[in-house]
Amino acid sequence: MFQFFKILFFFICIFYTNIHHASEIQLYADSISYDSEKNLIAKGNAKIIYDKQIIISDLVIFNKKNNKYILPLDFSFKDQKGNYYYGSSGEFSKDLKHAKINDIKLLLNDGSRIVGKSGLRNNQIDIISKGSYSPCISRIQIKNFICPIWQLDGEKILHDNDKLFLYQKHAKMKVFNIPVFYLPYLVSPSPLRKERKSGFLTPSMNFNFINTKVTQSNSFPYYFNIDIDKELTFTPVFNYGGGVDSSQRFLFDYNQLLSGGNLGIDISADTTFERQNNNHWIKDASIITNYKQNLNEKFKLSINSEFQTSQTYLNITDPNNEINYKTSLSSTLNLHGYNLHKFNDQLLLNISSYQITKSDEDNKTTPTALPYISYKSGINYYKNINYENSYQFYNIFRDISTTDHAQKQKKISHMINTQRTFYDFKSKLILKTELHNQYYQTENKKIGSKDVSNDYYRIYPMSGLFIETPMKLKNSDLFINPKIFFILNSGQSNSDRISNEESTNNISSISNESKLNRYSGTDKLDNSKRLSYGFNITKNKIQLNFLQSYEFTKNSNYQKENGNDDYLSDALADISYSSEKNNLKYEIRYDPDYNMLKTQYLSITNNNLLGTIKASYLNEKKETNSILSDANENIKIGFESKKFMKFSKVKFDGFYDLIEDKPNEYNVAYSYFDECFGINLDLKRSFYKDGDLEPQDMLTLMFSFKNLGSYKSTNLAVSETDKQDIQWESGSIDSDLFK
Repeated sequence: MFQFFKILFFFICIFYTNIHHASEIQLYADSISYDSEKNLIAKGNAKIIYDKQIIISDLVIFNKKNNKYILPLDFSFKDQKGNYYYGSSGEFSKDLKHAKINDIKLLLNDGSRIVGKSGLRNNQIDIISKGSYSPCISRIQIKNFICPIWQLDGEKILHDNDKLFLYQKHAKMKVFNIPVFYLPYLVSPSPLRKERKSGFLTPSMNFNFINTKVTQSNSFPYYFNIDIDKELTFTPVFNYGGGVDSSQRFLFDYNQLLSGGNLGIDISADTTFERQNNNHWIKDASIITNYKQNLNEKFKLSINSEFQTSQTYLNITDPNNEINYKTSLSSTLNLHGYNLHKFNDQLLLNISSYQITKSDEDNKTTPTALPYISYKSGINYYKNINYENSYQFYNIFRDISTTDHAQKQKKISHMINTQRTFYDFKSKLILKTELHNQYYQTENKKIGSKDVSNDYYRIYPMSGLFIETPMKLKNSDLFINPKIFFILNSGQSNSDRISNEESTNNISSISNESKLNRYSGTDKLDNSKRLSYGFNITKNKIQLNFLQSYEFTKNSNYQKENGNDDYLSDALADISYSSEKNNLKYEIRYDPDYNMLKTQYLSITNNNLLGTIKASYLNEKKETNSILSDANENIKIGFESKKFMKFSKVKFDGFYDLIEDKPNEYNVAYSYFDECFGINLDLKRSFYKDGDLEPQDMLTLMFSFKNLGSYKSTNLAVSETDKQDIQWESGSIDSDLFK
């Protein structure tokens, strides 16, 4: 008998769908009947399936007169995009495009939810009355009330499933069920939105109370989806009240994808439109450009520029950007060429210039390079010899000269380096040479007490023979690689008529000691004649390196400038251990003249169940009147935890000066990121060298909301008076953090 009813039910379903032209509509239920008005009544596990959409309820009534489905009991509805609608009762049109839902609960396919007293579905638009939106799965309990961590309440919420936007009227944001702000109208992208769309972004408002004056700052960002590969964010900021000078600031953030590259332009401009009889509307401005382009399969171009009309403008407009605290802004053009005529042929054209950012007296000695051009012909081959030509030109100038630097200096140089590698005597032998041809034109270079201008030309040859004889012990994983090399350079000392613009005295290291020129640039050249010897030993996870040199040149510039007056150089050694969970390295610089460690550095990294621990110890000594004394001794400690309690992390790092016996700086941070909400609390304390001064504290708090953005405070660790000037800055947030 049961099988009979199942077959009968199947034929009834087919009969019904054919009558209503619903080869696309299917209706299932435990029982189906008709009332006196010929309305179809489906009871028990009723399902309506149409065009990948489905309604499930215990009772479905099809009203023949109005041509709609009536749902008197609880039901669920799944649309074509995988969004679920729940209601205590409701009604749907026959094609399911229009609906009225009571006590609506809308679960979007990304996990976000919208709930409300009632809802209307009009094709691709949902209108929810007295609704709340939240992407939060996590719940908190306040007394007997359970709510999401944060939510947006609206008198009316319109969810556009087509354009994928949320429109809210009389929007109130609640965090832990506490109202934090109100907006009469709010538009935000739907969490389902994958494509970009022009429109207003979340505005921000700041009130600043300074003594008896009150200022206000409002920003209204607008996003332009110019094209599939172009976008622009325009943010006007309006400041008024308290006698502020600049009433408007306009920010432009333009990004464009290029075929084989990208372009980014950031512009900031302060205006003075409010001033009467004003001849200049722009008070201050800045422009930052980043351009990268693969011109073709052989050439790649990159241009980076940073300009500002005043020396501290970027520091004021974007105080959290590290670039604004440099001594100068750089603008560079790089043209890279690869395989131009042959394999491994390379070209580099670099033009650089600088603009001073600090406003103190030292800026007068900060150089401007306009231009700086470097060209390398690429590696060429002649028989068994590799050679490369390098050309360089710069024009560097500053406001005033110093004891080390000329006021102006131009340089034209050519350098050819060669390398030949051959194998003999069970060893690898490398012969290297460099030949420098340099011309300098210097203006106002201090020599003694006078400013001298001169022209200077020099030819400077360098050469070296490097020998390595690696070996492996039998039946062992121990590898030993003894090394020895001879360096024979020109004996001429560096002239005081040349301003040292691009060279620095490098810290002695094993990798640096094996170079023909141990200076970083070519304004200073290494006049050493030396014999260097060392070895490298490797066994499993342990590696040991050693190197030392014997100088044959009495007046070795590099040797003296690194604090060594003897022929025998300092001994350099390091030992390291590396495993999956632990990394350890110990480096030393030993001075045989004083029989003392001149430098030692120890670093440790440990990955454990709690997180990652990093620690380092540095001890450097300096020579004063032939006596070595501690110049620098410090400890750095850092810890970053793994996530605990599902969403929390802590981080700590500190810097302690062992000579002064006091901390220099430490940072403590806590972060919480669940699937919809994030908190960052960061405390940074910096100590002044003058112990009588109070340390400087910086405490910042940032709240992050998925699909909305972030709000970060200015420094909270200030005096009670300064706390009146605390501002909240809005910004974007990486959605990958919400996991």
